[in-house]
Amino acid sequence: MPARERGSLDWESYAFSFGRRLVILRKARGFSQEELAHRSGMHRNAVSNLERGTSNRDPYLSDPQLSTVYRLAHALNIPAVYLMPDASVVPPHESTENVSTRAISRVEHDLHLLLNKGKPPADD
Repeated sequence: MPARERGSLDWESYAFSFGRRLVILRKARGFSQEELAHRSGMHRNAVSNLERGTSNRDPYLSDPQLSTVYRLAHALNIPAVYLMPDASVVPPHESTENVSTRAISRVEHDLHLLLNKGKPPADD
């Protein structure tokens, strides 16, 4: 199995989707990486690595433990599923969130709707 795959998944696409979601949600809550790290009991570098989808170990892709996902969700005061790409379907080989910039924008929009109870995001 190639190092960048986990089982039959293109893990790199999921690591980057998770990281993108984490950035969107952290910023929506108004937290710095440092504050999120403190609230979740993690180091800022760990939060940074997750957001970039990277790791310091081969294959150099983030692969957070389930406890990390729940600690982050608790710190952000969100359901853990908000952090997980393609969580409502049988996961395809590659995260569907990476197919286009339109798909990425849709994820950001949908997360803001979830956080704001159906109200569209304010323009930045």
